[in-house]
Amino acid sequence: MADNAPSPAQPVLPVKRNLVSVRKVWKVEKLPVTSGAREFNAIHVDDLVLYFEIDSFIPTASRFWELFPSNSKNVDRFRGKEGFRVKSKWHGKHYLSQGLVYPLVFFPEINVPYKARVRAIGCEEATEELLSKSFARLLEVEKWEYTETAESLPNLGPPPGFIYWPGWIRIQNRDKSVFSNETKIWQITEKLDGVTMIVYKLAKDTPWATYIPDLPADCPTSMQDEHYRYGVCNRQEDMIDRDDNLYWQTAKQSGVLDKIHGFGLRNVAVQGEFVGATVEGNTMHYPDGLHEFVVFGVWNIDTATYLEPRRVVELCDKLGIKHVPVVAYTSLKGYARNVQDLLKKAEGRSRFGGVREGFVFNSFDGAEQFKVISNSWLSLTGK
Repeated sequence: MADNAPSPAQPVLPVKRNLVSVRKVWKVEKLPVTSGAREFNAIHVDDLVLYFEIDSFIPTASRFWELFPSNSKNVDRFRGKEGFRVKSKWHGKHYLSQGLVYPLVFFPEINVPYKARVRAIGCEEATEELLSKSFARLLEVEKWEYTETAESLPNLGPPPGFIYWPGWIRIQNRDKSVFSNETKIWQITEKLDGVTMIVYKLAKDTPWATYIPDLPADCPTSMQDEHYRYGVCNRQEDMIDRDDNLYWQTAKQSGVLDKIHGFGLRNVAVQGEFVGATVEGNTMHYPDGLHEFVVFGVWNIDTATYLEPRRVVELCDKLGIKHVPVVAYTSLKGYARNVQDLLKKAEGRSRFGGVREGFVFNSFDGAEQFKVISNSWLSLTGK
């Protein structure tokens, strides 16, 4: 293993969207996010509120279920449970909600420990601590996915913990300081409406290999050879190659499994979007039966870093592997002054046909990412 590789005893934890978090209100205007009228009138500048991001799935069994704007018409089912899915929603012609907010006092399981921390360490430090946490697990909130990609498949368990999973937050949820760095260069790519998927390769003699489960006796040869282990994951599962597994089928058809040595890394995770006819309601209008794996990044497992974005594009072109469409390499200076400018830029037609979902911004060092979703696409798809 490389000398500067992180210790396998301290794996890189997978990154997930922060679906439920505490925010501090800095401005109150009509309805930038959804809330019941009573709850919204109770929110003031500098208040602490609990924010539920788009695609949060709140089960009907939750203690706080009665807070949500639910009825028999908008109850969804996800992994065998009924609940409410938080979606974007237009309010009049000018306001598109980016989630739900409620006063923090409605959630004593969060507010009471916070008050205790205030007494123990002071308000400023306790609040900073609170704002950094995710409360999705505490409140049993999950990220909603379409049924076709949410069903459990034969698997080895969760994905390897030492593989980094990207997490793109919407630009509306980013600190405005992102616009203050005028020299940072971003790769801008088209956002595809799919499911994040990883194809990985691990040398059997690397310490990393001791942190993944043994393969079942009947596993196919596609999952290993004399020197390497190969895997295909979504965010929930490290899947076993079976005939009915669309992820594995698509990884093979894309050429990534056959050409993964061409990325020049001994231990590597190729990241991309799994898109197609049965994915995310097929908003990309794929023909029946067609699915694709479209690469957006390459993670060096040994150094815990991303390959530079331009290099990934070059390698994909050389190897004949599909990469997400690149829009530009640019700083935000001169490209966009604020969130509204970015939202306007996101509008347009997709290179796959139809209305474009939006853009993904990746910094060259891989340390920062965010997404800009087209309001037209949100209106069209109801997401």
